[in-house]
Amino acid sequence: MGNSYRQKPTPKRETHPIWRAIGLIMAVLIPIISYAGALVLLDLNGQRHWMMIPADLVASGADPLLYIKIGLTVFIAMVLYAIFLLINFMAYSVFGPSRYGPMDAPPQAYKKRRRR
Repeated sequence: MGNSYRQKPTPKRETHPIWRAIGLIMAVLIPIISYAGALVLLDLNGQRHWMMIPADLVASGADPLLYIKIGLTVFIAMVLYAIFLLINFMAYSVFGPSRYGPMDAPPQAYKKRRRR
């Protein structure tokens, strides 16, 4: 009767330190790259006149394009984060662990009932 089943405690899965470092680097680099991209786009806009800048967005003070730089930086950062997120999802789906572990039961196929 002393034959009781004891489940082994599952080890905690921690993120590898390299991935933490990559995440930190990306969190620092993406805003810097976004700001540099915003400056380049504003410079090219000044040369090629792609868009007119509305007078409402021009700030008074030392940097008249401050609001536009902030908006472009946020927009570019969101686009870069979305691109890296998609790359991460695709890589995880290819190289990630299987959906079911060795202790999981296989998924059951069932027929749908027709309701009258």
